[in-house]
Amino acid sequence: MFSTTFRYALISLLELAAGEQTLQAGSIARRHGLSVHYLAVVLRDLRRQGLIDSQKGNRGGYRLLRPAEEINLLHLYRSLAGASGEQETSGLPPEGGVRLGGAQGWLQEMADRWATDLGATTLADVCRWDQALATTTKPGDG
Repeated sequence: MFSTTFRYALISLLELAAGEQTLQAGSIARRHGLSVHYLAVVLRDLRRQGLIDSQKGNRGGYRLLRPAEEINLLHLYRSLAGASGEQETSGLPPEGGVRLGGAQGWLQEMADRWATDLGATTLADVCRWDQALATTTKPGDG
């Protein structure tokens, strides 16, 4: 359902929000089994949007510029869809404001719900969810 670009961005932002120091793209990619080349492209887009900063050198890497509470996931999704040229799922009715029935109407309603839920979620919410999951999941649990 989510694009690769969005998934890579969310993984990266979650890693950066959890850490206090800068992180290198290679370490994020290795930890999550991601393509380091594609991750670098996504990180460049996040930097252009003012969400992260990069520092060159041996101790360089990426760091979060904005508080996790200020990073809205619907805004992130839409900005990345525009940056990558991917199609955006929109909660807007078709041109002319006419609602469709049948499968198209149902899909539109699901898109509306999806956009509402994503719009009500911040990176901080995902961080809290991840921390709660980590405290309830023991090593070896599947």
